[in-house]
Amino acid sequence: MLGAMATPGHSSPAPGTAAAAIVAAGRRLRGRGLLAGCDGNLSVRLDARTIAVTPAGRRKDELAPEEILVVGVEPADAHPSAGPRPSSDLAVHRAVYAARPDAGAIAHAHPPAVLACLVAGLLPDPGVLPEAAAVLGRVGLVPALPFGSPEVAVATAAALGDPRVGAVLLDRHGALAVGATLEEAVDRLEVLELLCATWLAVRPPGSRRGR
Repeated sequence: MLGAMATPGHSSPAPGTAAAAIVAAGRRLRGRGLLAGCDGNLSVRLDARTIAVTPAGRRKDELAPEEILVVGVEPADAHPSAGPRPSSDLAVHRAVYAARPDAGAIAHAHPPAVLACLVAGLLPDPGVLPEAAAVLGRVGLVPALPFGSPEVAVATAAALGDPRVGAVLLDRHGALAVGATLEEAVDRLEVLELLCATWLAVRPPGSRRGR
């Protein structure tokens, strides 16, 4: 295991602490109905060189701490060919961490109301709910791109490049939130889902996308 190297803007948790947080977050997201099947992925920045991330192809509410993987944060950092593979969205996580030095964690899920807004062509404005504005800041939009691709990694990082953006909608692919901690990132996904559910209740499908 690599020694810790502090990254500005957040603490550097021990791998065991990060793994426990990821396991708890997966169960929380599933319990809130924001994940289905093997959807979603979670990660925590350990230090300037490594992150803890969920493995591919596993239900996030059934993970054990020892199943959480530690990988390099740089795109050139290879993962051993044997054993469990990291999330297929690893490139997205790496790109977002590079774009957001303040981010200590990332949570990606496929919340139902978020997906409904995207399919209906609606982009909710967090400014309509004071609590949503306070928790989320701004919400970005990433166009529909192949998940896990270099293109979606670049587009997601660009959408989150403004530190005032706390979460982004991934067209036809859910939402991704950053936070100083994983708890904050999950809080943002929950609030974004509430915002989208509220938006669906008051805005007819087909309304002009935009703030």
